[in-house]
Amino acid sequence: MSGGLAAIDAILTGRLGLDPSAIGSGLIPRAVRSRMKAVGLHDLEAYAALVRGSEAEVQELIEEVVVPESWFFRDVLPFRFLLQHARSCWTVRPKRAAIRVLSIPCAGGEEPYSIAVALDEAGLPPDRCRIDAVDVSAHRLALARQGVFSRNALRGMSPDVVARWFREHPQGLQIVDAIRRRVHFQQGNILDSRLLADETPYDVIFCRNLLIYLNAGSRAEAAATLDRLLAADGVLIVGHADPLGPSTVAPKFVLAAEPGAFAYRRRTETAIPSPIPIAPAKPFVFTPFGHQDVHLVEEPESAPAAAPVHHPDEADARPMLEEAAEHANQGRHGQALACCEAEIRRKGPSAAALALMGVIHQAAGRRAQAESCFHKAIYLDPHHDEALLALALIAERRGDRSAASGFRRRADRALKNKGASSHE
Repeated sequence: MSGGLAAIDAILTGRLGLDPSAIGSGLIPRAVRSRMKAVGLHDLEAYAALVRGSEAEVQELIEEVVVPESWFFRDVLPFRFLLQHARSCWTVRPKRAAIRVLSIPCAGGEEPYSIAVALDEAGLPPDRCRIDAVDVSAHRLALARQGVFSRNALRGMSPDVVARWFREHPQGLQIVDAIRRRVHFQQGNILDSRLLADETPYDVIFCRNLLIYLNAGSRAEAAATLDRLLAADGVLIVGHADPLGPSTVAPKFVLAAEPGAFAYRRRTETAIPSPIPIAPAKPFVFTPFGHQDVHLVEEPESAPAAAPVHHPDEADARPMLEEAAEHANQGRHGQALACCEAEIRRKGPSAAALALMGVIHQAAGRRAQAESCFHKAIYLDPHHDEALLALALIAERRGDRSAASGFRRRADRALKNKGASSHE
């Protein structure tokens, strides 16, 4: 790496905390070439000098590097958990203070607007919820405030649901004003120790698909920020591939819901309040994709247990795999793998067990073993969306855009097929 590129890399690493092995070796050089062309410079050293002396150019370079893809109700399960949590702990407790939710990073607004829709569907009026959305990218925040999205950001959603929450716009589809006004956007960096320092702690924080891209030191800083911003009985929702090893938040947190939601609460603090039973005479169903994703009204205790969301044919493996996940979340990777291996010896290989082993290996830094497990998982279940998404991220880190795109397309199809089958 040349001196100029190394200097730029150091500036971006210090500002964003990126792990070069996670983002791929070609991302920063491509961003630099794009900005050099934009400012009319052909000499790398001259451009490095510009970056060192111009905060505005640093921000422009950040805009080139931080271009996340997202879409509404991504992964579905975290939003289902949010609905159930809001319904159980706020909707039926009208005297409780307004729920406070943070989305960081919020990218182009798809996640915080999805949160706003979920809380509206949970029956919470605007004065009973506060949604803050933070991102390092000024450009993405400007787009988020407009609330205009391409149809690709709404992929998988049924036409009637789109018609309810969006209006036609010359540049695409715009979220309705009633939802847009619920979200408060601001620029900020999760590595800033003073970020949102004057804000009341949040009841729910969405921080998904960020930790995986950070180096170890920055990951610890981000975890400290999340720990500071989260209320004592708050819930932290992370991405499926975000590492929660001993250097981040795992020692302090335990799963607060089914593993697919990746929702965690503090281990030693007050537990999430128990839901107040609600008569299920007319169960309301939140259906962003035109099928029954999310039940706001839970069945009474005497009712049969609901079918698991992921891979119903592997329901009997869940208790052991949940124990494995619990070990992994506490940084006990060896014990977690032992649980998975014991389950495989007892019942034979399953996509769920192998995918979880992949996540565990990934958290422990064993990337080759993780990739192998994810491939085995999709061999057993070609429609295992979590394994497909994990392989897409691995391919992206290697700079293999073609493979990453292929895995993402397969994951999207798997999610759509899952929705269609649940509707039948």
